[in-house]
Amino acid sequence: MTVTTPASSPARSDGRRRVAITVAACAVLVALGAWAGHLYGGMIDLRVYRMGGSVLLHGQALYDAKLPGSGLPFTYPPFAAIAMVPLAAVPWGVALVTWTTISVLCITALWRTSLPKTFWSFISQRKRTAVLVALTVLSLLLEPVWQTIQFGQINLLLTAMILLDLVRPNNARLRGFWLGVTIGVKLTPLPFLALLVVTKQWRALRNAMFGLLATMAVGFAIVPHQSWRYWTDVILDANRVGGIAYTGNQSFNGFLHRIGNDAGWVQPTWFLLSAVFGLLVLWLARRYWLADERVTAISVMALAVLYASPISWSHHWVWIIPLGVSLIRGINRVWGLNPAVAVGVLFYGLFVLRSIWWVPFRDDRELDWSFWQAIPGNSHLIVGMIAFILLAITSRSLPKASAGEQQ
Repeated sequence: MTVTTPASSPARSDGRRRVAITVAACAVLVALGAWAGHLYGGMIDLRVYRMGGSVLLHGQALYDAKLPGSGLPFTYPPFAAIAMVPLAAVPWGVALVTWTTISVLCITALWRTSLPKTFWSFISQRKRTAVLVALTVLSLLLEPVWQTIQFGQINLLLTAMILLDLVRPNNARLRGFWLGVTIGVKLTPLPFLALLVVTKQWRALRNAMFGLLATMAVGFAIVPHQSWRYWTDVILDANRVGGIAYTGNQSFNGFLHRIGNDAGWVQPTWFLLSAVFGLLVLWLARRYWLADERVTAISVMALAVLYASPISWSHHWVWIIPLGVSLIRGINRVWGLNPAVAVGVLFYGLFVLRSIWWVPFRDDRELDWSFWQAIPGNSHLIVGMIAFILLAITSRSLPKASAGEQQ
């Protein structure tokens, strides 16, 4: 009897080797780039993450700890601190390069997933790699992406986890689970559960809840006291996350506080705006989902998260990568390629300009902005709203498909 080796084994081995080489090369470039960009002395958010892991390693109180020099607290669920223990256990340089390499690879994954299959079908494997490398490098010019990198933030990882999880086929194993895990790491993705509800993705919703509950269970099993404190007390403390009126807070709440500061009308107006916009987003996201435009539906849903959250720092806006691709596709479908390219260049170009930092900021100087200063100071919000309106207009050309209606 002759035993044959599966034909796919050599290809699989070559694929793994290419992945290993790619990751190693990316890590080397990240290490050199971090040195050239003087990042080894920064990345304050990564320092906070490592502080959370270190506190758990030493059995201290997680939510009483403050980062030396800045006084920043740990604001995430206990599972996030548990996940950061490996980064806290290695030297700072190793943690920085590892974390940043993951973020950079997530940029590549976002572009690879967001661009349609028809785009990739016209180019060779070598050209695909060149395109992805170019897009990844150019993405560092985008304000939200660079802010995420230089702060050592987690946004790129969470965005990639959500997008790659939900675009999978309906029958994919544990689809939705990783969405639940992201909620257990950072609560902001919670509104994505509403998308699963309005599109009747009951299996994915079940898996997402299972993922969230699993992170909570891990937290209670390892640090029960800290978990109880977070889910009953810390989660309600909005003062732990910083100044609401700061220009970096590109949300409805930040916008309204920059206008009215602590006026009595600000909070109810924020609730009303968030509710109305949230319903509009759900309508549009559902429309795209039923037309099997999953990347667009997920990107539109991300706008609800960004606008309605109490705090949406500018680095949370890394969702502009798939959102911009979705916008280009919508414009191309209705008005053709040339307008689509022009809109795409303008959309991404406005985020390259980083205009939210052109005006006076910090120390409540945002409260004294003139009308003309408020335009660049709220530019993420303005550009995002224009994108939403254009996607709503172009949605009229969508086919009456229902591929994503049920799971």
